[in-house]
Amino acid sequence: MNSSRRGWTDSEEKLLIETVDSFLGKGLAKKAAFQEVAAKINRTTATCSHHYYSIRKKKAPATDDSPLTLQDCIQCLKNIQQPDSLAGENDRLQKEKKELLHAQKELKVRYESLLKKQKKLQQLLSILKEVEHYNEASSKPVIH
Repeated sequence: MNSSRRGWTDSEEKLLIETVDSFLGKGLAKKAAFQEVAAKINRTTATCSHHYYSIRKKKAPATDDSPLTLQDCIQCLKNIQQPDSLAGENDRLQKEKKELLHAQKELKVRYESLLKKQKKLQQLLSILKEVEHYNEASSKPVIH
């Protein structure tokens, strides 16, 4: 580990950020990420940790102390009303889902009924073919 102070290169910062983000994405500790980066770029774990938080702080959005405008208030009220419209949309979709499930149930019953009719018709057709075959066989003269 290098004890002299030196600036961070863009590639070192990128490696630091990507490694920490990768570790966090995998559910691993930041400390382990700092240790890994420190070993790769010849810096201390504490230096990596400090620099990481320094970068994040710089990139964090600044707080705006400007006064509220009328437009801000209107937008806020619209956002508050929006959940009601979403609730209405949700209710409508729930009702539609219920209707579709009912229609699906009716179609299943009708389908089963039609399958039974088809089976009966196939049985009747089979019987008719047997009778026809029997009639053809019985109409031939018997030779002794």
